[in-house]
Amino acid sequence: MLRVRPILFTPFFDDTATRLLELGLTRSENDDDWAEFDTGNGKVGVSRESPGHQGTLLGFEIRDAAIFVQRTLADGTHAELIDTSSGPGARVTAPGGFSFDLTASTDLRLPDPDARLAVVATWHTPDPAAANKVLADMGAKFVQDRVDGGALFRAKNGGFVATAAGAADGVELGIMKDGETLTFGAGSES
Repeated sequence: MLRVRPILFTPFFDDTATRLLELGLTRSENDDDWAEFDTGNGKVGVSRESPGHQGTLLGFEIRDAAIFVQRTLADGTHAELIDTSSGPGARVTAPGGFSFDLTASTDLRLPDPDARLAVVATWHTPDPAAANKVLADMGAKFVQDRVDGGALFRAKNGGFVATAAGAADGVELGIMKDGETLTFGAGSES
């Protein structure tokens, strides 16, 4: 199991939550500082921005952290067991040092084949080829190459993650609706 679930830290928490609901996402969790939204093809976590937590983090859900770590290590990418803020999980570290967390989940649903929305997380990186290998080693399925050396991958249980050339590692959150991708960021949601 692998599902895309980036986390957006934003000072515009309420406005972002409202915008995601207006797009058609379903809120599956909600408290004063955290909300989780489901597109039917990937999930998005939204958290209030705080010191040390700004922008968008690449994140995923997995079924069994120990099996995930074992398989990812066997395929050549560094992974380790950790305790995430949501419970047991794993951390993957790319060759350049960029890392992200994966949270264990018992929600084993496959993507809704009729979903009009999908999560698209874009990993900007100085080394798209290395990022592509990391995603493949994690079990993401290759969809297509991109002109900048990056690629688009699909997660079995929902969502897409793309790699793109960039000066530094960073993540951009997008919601694809009717073939158009709308981006969300810490400074402005568009």
